[in-house]
Amino acid sequence: MSTRSFICVEQDDGSYKGVYCHSDGYLTYNGAMLLDHYNSREKASEIIALGDLSLLCEKLYPDPERPHSFDYDSRQEDVTVAYGRDRGEKGTEAREITLEDAKESWCEYMYVFGKDGKWSYYNLCEYAPELRDVETDLAKEFEKMGIERPADEYGFFPQSRIDQLKKEQAQKRKNDAVM
Repeated sequence: MSTRSFICVEQDDGSYKGVYCHSDGYLTYNGAMLLDHYNSREKASEIIALGDLSLLCEKLYPDPERPHSFDYDSRQEDVTVAYGRDRGEKGTEAREITLEDAKESWCEYMYVFGKDGKWSYYNLCEYAPELRDVETDLAKEFEKMGIERPADEYGFFPQSRIDQLKKEQAQKRKNDAVM
């Protein structure tokens, strides 16, 4: 089962232009990925220029010297998968997305790169979603887990991974204290 989301850029008139993203829309994947790799209006606009996505990754564009497609076995590692570019689908272009439309879409999250130059989001599973700061809420998520946010690691963190990170981070603090 996928966690679906929208990724949008706020326009000058306050409307949102964006695309659908099928997989990994939760805060510790898409939210973290957007903060780490797409934290400017230009980069956010590049995402929506690709049209609807199957999966957002660290890179938007594949190496042209190597094959890249929608099929799992033909994908380049860490490269975004777009329905139009990588599967040849039509009608995947970015479009205006209202909060009301998003709430009716069965998507769980709606990310917005705002005119303020920050990523915010709506949790569409809430009865009355409010715009929240991605960076602040992401920090809270890791605080609840009792760990520091690991660099370049995105996704769901099962308890076994949280326990492993707690040990690694405790050892690092111990080593740093000795130095």
